[in-house]
Amino acid sequence: MSICQSFDWYIVSKDAFNDRLIIGIGLSDKESINGELYRVQDETTLTLWRDILRFTFESDFVRQFFPYNTHFKGKMRIDGALCFYIHDYYPTRCKDISVSDRKTSNLVFRFKEGRQAALVAKIFSLCIARMPFFKEKAANAVLIPIPAATRERNIARFARFCSLLSRRLKIVDGFRATWIKEDREQMKGTHGQDKLSNLIFHPDYFKGRDVFLIDDIISSGENFTQMKRKLMQLGAKSVTGLFLGKTIKSEN
Repeated sequence: MSICQSFDWYIVSKDAFNDRLIIGIGLSDKESINGELYRVQDETTLTLWRDILRFTFESDFVRQFFPYNTHFKGKMRIDGALCFYIHDYYPTRCKDISVSDRKTSNLVFRFKEGRQAALVAKIFSLCIARMPFFKEKAANAVLIPIPAATRERNIARFARFCSLLSRRLKIVDGFRATWIKEDREQMKGTHGQDKLSNLIFHPDYFKGRDVFLIDDIISSGENFTQMKRKLMQLGAKSVTGLFLGKTIKSEN
């Protein structure tokens, strides 16, 4: 475990195979690293462990509940702003979807509930660090979430997540750049309504800065567009959208 901590590997899962061997998977920053590290007393044990580990991973024996993609899958422009997303996301009404897509749903649901903040922060940090222009913007960047409908949900979903991700990226944590003055009904799927009327903005966090505007899912893009325009109106230098998933329209 001390090796994992020193290299900042995020441990996704770990299980004791026996009293001497723990098998797990994790996320690291360097994809070029490939190797094995053992500390055993004899050659027989070494051979046995190698066989066990190769069977475990080459046969996909390890069961994964979440996807662990560390690259943005796609990008698009919304209202002139560049936006990136990690996964295709199928709404719950879609029944005939792949195992991989179900894992994405698992991660999205847990994140919405305010769980798995550390895992999602690690995944986003790896994706963002690979963006070609991130280093240019990092010194002037601030991370701001698109607020949830209620204070309770907003704090549960974003407070710890933004703290962890901004620390990993070494950029300003802009969780407090907006404040929910009163809870509102969820407006998912609605169009043409002011979705910012219950928010108070604090421009000191983002005036003159490059904003990374982050949320779990991008669908129509209306929430993002309203937030982006408001931030720019109040003095933000630029806005880039970052999303865990992009809703895929399906008829099934």
